[in-house]
Order: sequence, then C-alpha cells, then structure tokens
Amino acid sequence: MFRNYIIYLVIFIFAGCSQNYDNNFFKNNVIYDKNKIQHTFDSCTNSSYILNTKDEKYGKLFIEYISLDINCRWNGLERGYFEYLFKQTLKIKEFKVIERLDYENYEISTLLIDNKYYLNIIHFFTVTENTFIIDQEGVLTNELINKFDKNYKNEYLNKNRYKFDYNKSLVNLNFINAYFSKEIEYPDSK
Repeated sequence: MFRNYIIYLVIFIFAGCSQNYDNNFFKNNVIYDKNKIQHTFDSCTNSSYILNTKDEKYGKLFIEYISLDINCRWNGLERGYFEYLFKQTLKIKEFKVIERLDYENYEISTLLIDNKYYLNIIHFFTVTENTFIIDQEGVLTNELINKFDKNYKNEYLNKNRYKFDYNKSLVNLNFINAYFSKEIEYPDSK
C-alpha cells in the first residue's frame, strides 16, 4: 500500500514538472460567474463543474471542467465522448468536423451542424484534467488560435452560427454511460 503512494507521488511530481500547461488563458479571459457554476459529482472526480455563461466579448459559452482522481481513467477518447453527448442531446442530424487544430495541450474543432451552422469546441487537457468549451460565437476560439498562430485567418467566424441551450455533463452521466472508472488494482501474485 505504501509503495503505491510513493509511485503516485513520483508520477505526480514528474507529470507536474514535465510541461507547463496553461489553463489561465480561460480563467483570465472568460468571466467565471461563481453563482452560475454547477458542481458535478462522481466518485472518480475532484471539484468538477459545468458553467453556462454569456460574456460581452465572447458571447454564449458552455464550459465543462473535469478533474479525474489519480486512481481513475477514461474508458475512451474524452473529446469523442463529449461530442457524442452533445450531438445526441441536441438531436443533431449531421455533425461534420471542418477543421481540427492541435496546439500543445489544446485541441480546437470547427464543426458544421446540419450543413448550415458553424460551432467551435475547445478541448484543453492535462494528465488528470479536461476542460471542454462550446464556443457559439467563435470569438474565444479565434483569439486562442491567434495566440499560437498569428497568421491564422478564420474563414468560419462570420458564418451562420449554431445557437442552443445546453447543460449536460459527462460527470453527471458517468454512472449511466461509464465514460471513466476507477482502475482495478490487482493484488500481488506470489
């Protein structure tokens, strides 16, 4: 048992020091109204939440922050689970990825919904944390991409945008859909 704690401590130290991930971009640029944060709970998560916010600069944003416990793991691709739940919840008929950009620990997607509306999803990830942002206006997405690529020209920003209300959570639906689970620890066999 003590050996496991030492191993986890070493993993935490190396994972924390290996790269300097910066989630402050969102915390510095998006208004987090603490009164609107809805905390989500699962035995595998630490301080996870969803937030619907309307920002003067960025427009309507949906944010889901998931912090997995060190003893838990995803049972598939995090972004895939998030996009599938979004598509099913809003009964979207056609969901096509037009552009997907990867920068360090960000994955930024531009989607074409039902062949007429555009939408952006930002996925920020570290070893145990995932932040998903649905950006209805595309302004936050454009600003983030320009942080990494000053020459980027967003040809979808001024196109017809997908408008909706959304409040589903991977964490709240984990009990039903098993998106993540505790890792099974087998006793030492001697």
